[in-house]
Amino acid sequence: MNTNDQNRTFIGTLILFAAVMIAVALVHLGEVLTPVAGDLSWNPFTLGVELATGSVDWPASATWLVAAEAVAALVGVMVWGSRTPSRTQEAARRMSPPGRITPAMGPARSAEAHRLHPDAEGIGPGLTIGLVGKDPVYQGWRECSAHVWGTGRGKTTSQVIRHAAESPGAFLMTSNKVDGVAEVIAARTGAGATVWLFDPQRIWRDSTRPAMVFDLLSTVTDTVSAGEVAAIFETASAAGAAGGKGDPQFDSQGRDYLSWCLLAAAKGGRSLAEVLGWVSAADFLEPAQALARAGHTGPAAALQGMGRQPEDTRGSVAASAQRMASALVHDELLAWTTPTPGVPVFDPHRFVTSTDTLILLTQDAAGSGAAFVSTLVFAVVIAAQHTARRAGGRLPVPLVAELDEVGNVVKLKQLPEWYSYFGSMGIVVSAYFQTRGQGVDMLQRTGWDTLWSAAAVKVYGGGSDDAEFLESLRKLIGQYEAKVRSTSTSRGVASRSVQTQQRDIMPVSTLSELPAGHAWVKTSTGGATIVATVRWFEDKTLTARITPVLERITEGHRS
Repeated sequence: MNTNDQNRTFIGTLILFAAVMIAVALVHLGEVLTPVAGDLSWNPFTLGVELATGSVDWPASATWLVAAEAVAALVGVMVWGSRTPSRTQEAARRMSPPGRITPAMGPARSAEAHRLHPDAEGIGPGLTIGLVGKDPVYQGWRECSAHVWGTGRGKTTSQVIRHAAESPGAFLMTSNKVDGVAEVIAARTGAGATVWLFDPQRIWRDSTRPAMVFDLLSTVTDTVSAGEVAAIFETASAAGAAGGKGDPQFDSQGRDYLSWCLLAAAKGGRSLAEVLGWVSAADFLEPAQALARAGHTGPAAALQGMGRQPEDTRGSVAASAQRMASALVHDELLAWTTPTPGVPVFDPHRFVTSTDTLILLTQDAAGSGAAFVSTLVFAVVIAAQHTARRAGGRLPVPLVAELDEVGNVVKLKQLPEWYSYFGSMGIVVSAYFQTRGQGVDMLQRTGWDTLWSAAAVKVYGGGSDDAEFLESLRKLIGQYEAKVRSTSTSRGVASRSVQTQQRDIMPVSTLSELPAGHAWVKTSTGGATIVATVRWFEDKTLTARITPVLERITEGHRS
């Protein structure tokens, strides 16, 4: 038994003894108020036996007095029990030396925010992760975060929706379900800015008419961006999304073929439908000619070389490109990239300097739109990088990107690399995974390890039974020195000894059973703690802001 357990046992024994003696005194007081025959003993055991056997009468007044004491004792036990630190509270106290978490709290974060973004009006201290006591712990405006939250742990209600309300500039959200969409729209409506919704699968709005148009080919500006967009489509394709492999012998050429077709279409004023037509027909000549006319002689020569390969090889290269471009088969997706009268066109460069909101919805399936959503995220962050560089290296107002359900929705292999420098540019990204395995499936083991390591803020919201992940957290959290007292008797002589043992601050079992409404947080300062997460409807300020417009939005969102 450790020292804390011994102290609690000792205190509990004292309380019990005091309660018994007070009860005896109250029986005697009752006897004064309503006298009975015979003398009442002051010995608790003797008095109990006498009352039980009827050798003395029970004073009538004692009933109310003892009942009142019992109620008071019950209340006292409840209060004392609530103040008795739980395993989680004890762990939080042991995680970091005093002051290590302070740089992630209000005063320090506010000073940092005004130093980094002096011209951003009304900027807050950061994005709230949770509370230590009554004090919030924040993700700062120069930090990206990685989250692991089990299903139903409240990541959307306590994090994403709150962060939408706290974002001072442009806000981007991804998801594969309807949860949180209305609340985010309500939280952002007060700013009076545009809410852009990309929802080709009608997850939120039941309409075949696009709510916005995004010119995907506008993202393809040179050979590098063409390759990156082609890689996004490859990752989001059926084989890539499942972590499988196509044909390693031809995938590289197939990706290049798709890249040069995308570049040819972008430079030649063609459409995505024509890109699909080229790769479906194994047409190397027409895109090569378009590239040559646009002055891209290198890619043009590469396509011509592909076209001169043996027929079987050309067919295999085209088959690889066709698989990567599979999302282009779906007309309902292409409709969201095709100019349509009366439908607004989304401009990533204008978006990143606005207070607009971009909500990207799709579901994880072949051709589901993950390629389009991922390319939209890519276009936004590339635009944000360009804007930050023109502004001296940092966005004047931070861009907040909440990648909810990132493992199902966003197929970006670049994400771990971005985490190493996006924070310094004012691009504040939060990636939410349901499990570590989901992150490994999306990014491979090396990519996941890189992202988790590079994240300035790490959050575990509970609900995981992944022993390997929890074991890594256990080691990261560390150990503490526990003093263990023991008593031994030799030849009638008792002796006591105190030993020091190294114990885990949070064993795997404790991490697995992290109470609902709590999350483990590690900050860039090295401080770590357990915070209480607060869902938006438990926050009076957020409730007052969101609730009045929520019903109106819910009623009209399918129009």
